[in-house]
Amino acid sequence: MKVEVMRMKKRFKSLSLILLAFLLSGCMKMNMTLDVSGNGKVKTSVRMLASEDTLKTSGMKESEFTESLKKQFTKNNKDVSAHVIKETHDGKKYIGVEASNAMSSSIKAVVKNGRVQVTIPMKTFTSALTDNNITSGTLNNFNMNEESLKKNGVEMKLVFNMPDKAKSNIGEVKGNKVTVDLLHEILKTDAKAENIVVSSKTGKTFDAKILFLIIGGLALIIAIILYALKKSKKK
Repeated sequence: MKVEVMRMKKRFKSLSLILLAFLLSGCMKMNMTLDVSGNGKVKTSVRMLASEDTLKTSGMKESEFTESLKKQFTKNNKDVSAHVIKETHDGKKYIGVEASNAMSSSIKAVVKNGRVQVTIPMKTFTSALTDNNITSGTLNNFNMNEESLKKNGVEMKLVFNMPDKAKSNIGEVKGNKVTVDLLHEILKTDAKAENIVVSSKTGKTFDAKILFLIIGGLALIIAIILYALKKSKKK
């Protein structure tokens, strides 16, 4: 388990480093989605974007930026598919890369007693920033904080799609969906969670009553059809 966490940490760090240069200078967005199945399999999708204005300011060409991201996503991982994406947010144009299964091999879910649980150490995300001295203190030196970064369009979110009604120690829970604001969790000054822990039932169990209702409904429909056919023959 420790080896898998280290791999995920290393991969996320290398991906994050590409966008760290844009964190203080302009708009960037990082969104990671985890689709967790009842049998413990986890499919991931990572989207990283920077605004076109930010790229122009940095002097980096769009093609250089996207190719750099694609190489990081697909490096030593043949199962990863990555493609260029373009979006518009609040009137600003963004360009970046979306990768599927970029970290699926590094994230495991535990299935036990009818529940499935995913645990991700916060250090997986925070180390990419803190190792490069990007902390609340550093941001304060630039007269920046969480509020000003978000106002500039910076976004870092982690979304879990669970097989059933979810529970989480942090983030916003809506049904089977959990959204964690990573930017807030990383930069907040009060007590921080060591791990992100999200769980749910493995899936809704099949109710035998539903089966009887379905069979009963089908029988009724068949009876109506047969009665209608019988009457039409008599006519």
